[in-house]
Amino acid sequence: MGKLKKLVKNLKGFNKVVLFLSLSDVFSWGSFTIISTFAGIYLANKLGEDILKFLGIGTSIYFFTRALFQIPMGLLTDRYKKDKDEILILFVGIILMGIPFLFYPYITNQYQYYVTQFVFGLGVSLNVTNWRKLFAINIDPGKEGIQYGIYETIMSTSTAILSIVGGFIANLGDLYFDTVMSVAGVIIMMGSIWVLLIYKYDGRRSKK
Repeated sequence: MGKLKKLVKNLKGFNKVVLFLSLSDVFSWGSFTIISTFAGIYLANKLGEDILKFLGIGTSIYFFTRALFQIPMGLLTDRYKKDKDEILILFVGIILMGIPFLFYPYITNQYQYYVTQFVFGLGVSLNVTNWRKLFAINIDPGKEGIQYGIYETIMSTSTAILSIVGGFIANLGDLYFDTVMSVAGVIIMMGSIWVLLIYKYDGRRSKK
């Protein structure tokens, strides 16, 4: 009983910003990790035998876009002392990450796929720098190891569970595969809710 009370007390005192950022990643990157595993198979049914070439080009577009905007994002967010810019840009980035997957069921050629990769890369460029900055500023000094460990545990466990569910549903047929892609896009965008909770939380270090 004493151990249970101690656990509850520790959870109540846990860094809320770290928790919210971890949950935003579960929704955004956790969902993406799952559907990226299925994307090649899914798009092969839509784009035909040249799918490997299209995936290679699409992946290149994603990473070039991500690389192009990373430094400008870092310069922009460093210009302002408080964290409203990081929170807003992170919010927009998560929304942009989810939108492309809503259109996956309607892809009929490689050029549409390339556009979705550009939008996703742009969203990621808005996400990554600002997420990392918020996490670094708000993490508790002296507890970096355990808080990063908790983050990784939450991410890995959630992704493992979602992967099993997504795989079973996608295996039911093309109609359900379309549903998995669209729902994944919605779940990714729902990660932005946790970012809004960070903004509402007055105890965050980055607000000072």
